[in-house]
Amino acid sequence: MSAGVRMVILGTSQDGGVPQAGCSCTRCHNALENPKLRIHPTSCAIIGSDGSINLLEATRNLAEQLGIVSSVMGYRGSLAPDSVCITHFHLGHVDGLGQFGKEAMGVDSIPFFSSSKAMNVLENRDLSSPFEKNVVLPFVSFEPIGGCGFELTLIPVPHRDEFSDTHAVLVNGPRLRVLFLPDHDNWVETLSLHESETIRDWLTKMEVDIALLDGTFWDLTEIPNRIISEVPHPTISETIELLGERKDGDPEIYFIHMNHSNPVLDKESGQSGVVRSKGWAVAEQCSVFPI
Repeated sequence: MSAGVRMVILGTSQDGGVPQAGCSCTRCHNALENPKLRIHPTSCAIIGSDGSINLLEATRNLAEQLGIVSSVMGYRGSLAPDSVCITHFHLGHVDGLGQFGKEAMGVDSIPFFSSSKAMNVLENRDLSSPFEKNVVLPFVSFEPIGGCGFELTLIPVPHRDEFSDTHAVLVNGPRLRVLFLPDHDNWVETLSLHESETIRDWLTKMEVDIALLDGTFWDLTEIPNRIISEVPHPTISETIELLGERKDGDPEIYFIHMNHSNPVLDKESGQSGVVRSKGWAVAEQCSVFPI
């Protein structure tokens, strides 16, 4: 019997993961010593009603992440996905694509979905050979695999587009609609682009039931050795301030894409407590949402 359409959270960290290369902070040090504390870069898999595995983002931890999907489905090992969709071409979201080639999985003609600009980067970097390329227009819904029981829609968002454009992904399941938004620059530009006054207005307009939102940093003081303007993201503090407390009828909101420096990665931190006190949550790796 089919378990229906499910979304599996395969990672919740920012592109560098936890531990992050070249970092000796306590969190990264502990994760190096204890594999149970490691957090994969942000990615999701949608298991279709037909049993297909449909991947959102292809990170460097692809083997472990596909292993999570296999475990959820009751298999051992690491099953290959049946389709791949990416939001943009920043390294942490695509550096697993090479593993589809002959050096690793050696697959052929896996359906790959992205915008035309992202597809151009894929071809220019000579990564396209394992894939059946499908250019997707913004706001046009598509079914990645026939009979999978859900549809995806790319939603454009402003983000450091040095290589390609950036999109959120709206997942329309038979029961729920989920917004996957791991990266964008700020709420002012995103809401303006979509002609919405508030975050609630925008999510309501899209009839979102669950929103997975960019939670890269807690606040602007988090990375004192870097110029924060070079890595723009809305902070969790700002997003919570804009949202206030959860109200009746609001969607569930989970923060994803946390930098290794983000204190909400510690469930016992005061910052995590603030998120929970407002009625929101921090996403956890290996969580499963029936949608």
